[in-house]
Amino acid sequence: MTTPSAPAAVRRIAKNFSGVIGVAACDLNTGEEVLLNADLVFPTASMVKIGILLELLRQREAGKLELSEPLTVRKTDKTAGSGLLENMSDEVTLPLHDIAVLMNAISDNTATNVLIDRLGRANINRAMRAAGMTHTRLYRKIVFSAGRKLKYPNFATGTPRDFMTLMTRLYAGQLLNPANSEAMLDIMRVQKNMGNLTRYIAFNPYGRDQTAWVASKTGSINGVRNETGILHSRRGAHVVSVMTKRCTDKRWTPDNEGTVAVAKMSKAIADHFHNGY
Repeated sequence: MTTPSAPAAVRRIAKNFSGVIGVAACDLNTGEEVLLNADLVFPTASMVKIGILLELLRQREAGKLELSEPLTVRKTDKTAGSGLLENMSDEVTLPLHDIAVLMNAISDNTATNVLIDRLGRANINRAMRAAGMTHTRLYRKIVFSAGRKLKYPNFATGTPRDFMTLMTRLYAGQLLNPANSEAMLDIMRVQKNMGNLTRYIAFNPYGRDQTAWVASKTGSINGVRNETGILHSRRGAHVVSVMTKRCTDKRWTPDNEGTVAVAKMSKAIADHFHNGY
């Protein structure tokens, strides 16, 4: 079911935000949804890497590749921005699994680009559409234009509802077989950019409670802070996708207004569904 109007705490966060914020969340136990600006299109930034990961596991399931397959990253593949491969040796060979971990855990842009080349942009877009992401599109690889005008200013765009739908269907085992569903969630649990969805909830990534885990992906560019993930605990499990744009705070700090707004939304959703995490 869908909440007729978003909870007061969610609406208050949106009202006080300098830009535009959207949220789509689903209680995975009851099916209840919370939606606010859920069908607005936002720049995804690196959050679209979830779709790239989905296509990687889909091709594995189809027998087109193995995660142990080696892939060489060459100097000409390197791109700037987040990640480590840009700063490593000119030729590095890693298994596809490890490249995918770098893409998700530290949002490595070079890892992302070589995976787009290996999987095919059209295939990634088809996989996302098949997953129910009807308003999300990957336009190009990650490039830094240095003042050049790009045909597609945004790397990718999408909606909070699309990302909620993907993660809800992944959790339900509707996109991949059990082994590949678990493999995808395992990679998404290796998230080193902690602090958005989990900032104001009692989550210990190093704790021993095996029922408490978060599988997520962030996305950040100027004026944009996003995160989508599954938050699982003894109290229950839910998907939340929070996307922002036009934020006036351009600081790259932990207290950026967009970062804090995503964290507050995550807390409000956890409180609404489960009375906390």
